[in-house]
This record gives sequence, structure tokens and C-alpha cells, in this order.
Amino acid sequence: MSNNSMKKLFPESLKNSKTVMLLTALTLMIAFVVATVFSTATNEQATKEVKTTEQQDKAATDYANRFAGEKISTVANKTVKTTAYLNARAGAGVSYRIKYKIPKGKKVTYVGGRKGNWVKVSYKGKKGYVNSKYLSGITKTGSSARTFTVSSTAYTAYCAGCSGRTATGINLRANPNKKVIAVDPRVIPLGSKVYVEGYGLAVAGDTGGAIKGNKIDVFMSSKSKALNWGRRSVTVTVYK
Repeated sequence: MSNNSMKKLFPESLKNSKTVMLLTALTLMIAFVVATVFSTATNEQATKEVKTTEQQDKAATDYANRFAGEKISTVANKTVKTTAYLNARAGAGVSYRIKYKIPKGKKVTYVGGRKGNWVKVSYKGKKGYVNSKYLSGITKTGSSARTFTVSSTAYTAYCAGCSGRTATGINLRANPNKKVIAVDPRVIPLGSKVYVEGYGLAVAGDTGGAIKGNKIDVFMSSKSKALNWGRRSVTVTVYK
């Protein structure tokens, strides 16, 4: 090969080598950037998945344990006045010991626990049973009242398959604060006034496919309140 040919070939070879080196370096840089971005995205995705899993696990645990250690309180405490000098007793009846006395005209808090004509009240931090006929604002009961224990659940006007209207025609969506319970009419007649422990005085105005025997379903204005109620045994008093 001639010298001219060598001179012509060498610079071209050198030029090609530099190009190859440049392309190689550029390729390596691009590969590094892509790997870094991919690694970062993968780590972020993995972190999100872990957080999502942790959140789901916590939500599931919270839901499963939502009634564990639950402090059950009445739906609505009510302040009423005494219309006579009262003896607050340890139980529902005159056979129980007197715990303390309440003067006439004093305000007491009605906290539930109704048994026949007797209701549980709180006065100056102390609780006891008094006869409801000596309290203003408390529905009077008759001798035909029945008291027994039932299993209770809760529902809303927007539950799956619910129309918002009860079996007796009450529009629950238009009356979200109305006290209504679903019952088995063979046990609690529709239209009855029913005092439900922890819920209050309600009307037996609905039925349900799963409400058979000594079971009731209490109406709640929201899903969170229904979940908070859960499933519990309560004492009910049925008035005719």
C-alpha cells in the first residue's frame, strides 16, 4: 500500500475511533441515566405499594377491632326536671335500696336503662333509678309494657337494596333523625312504641328479611353511626 494511501487511511481510522469512543461514552451515559431513573421509579413504586399495603392492613385491623373495648353510650341524653321529691334507687323498683335523694324541681339527666315505669337518671354525677311519672318530659308507660332482651344491628336509609321507605311507609331519607326500628311483627307488633337501651324511644315501623324472632335493626342517619352500633344485645321495652 502506498504512503499516500496510508496517510489517507490513518486519519480516517483515527476519526472513526474517536467517533466510536464518543458514541460509546454517550451510550454509557444514557444507560446510566435510564438505569438511575428506572431504579428511582421502582423504589418509589415499591414504597407506595408498601405504604398502600400497610394502610390496607391497618384499615382491615381497625374494622375488625372496631367494637373491641367500645364504650357504649346513649344516643341522646336528655335533661328533665323532677316534679316531686324522689328517691333514686339501686334498681328499677321500690324493693331496691335508696342510693340518694333528689329534691323537687331539680334537673337530672335521663341516661336510659328503662324498665317499665322506672328509668335511670344521673344527678350530680350519681346514677340511680326513679319512677318516670315524677319526671317532666318522659313518656309515661302502661302496665301492658313488656321488657326483654334482643339481638340488635343497625342500618341506614341508603344501604344496599334499601328504598328509603319503611314497611309502614315512613320516609327515612326525609326524616334522618327519626327513631325507627325494624322488627319481626310476630314478636313486636308494627306501630308499637319501643324503648331500646342505648338508642331511645322508637317506633316499630319496619321489617327485614333477616329480622326474625328476638332481633331488631335500629335506623341510623349515617353509615358511620350504623357501624359504631355494630351488633349488640340490648334490653327493649314494648308499649302497646
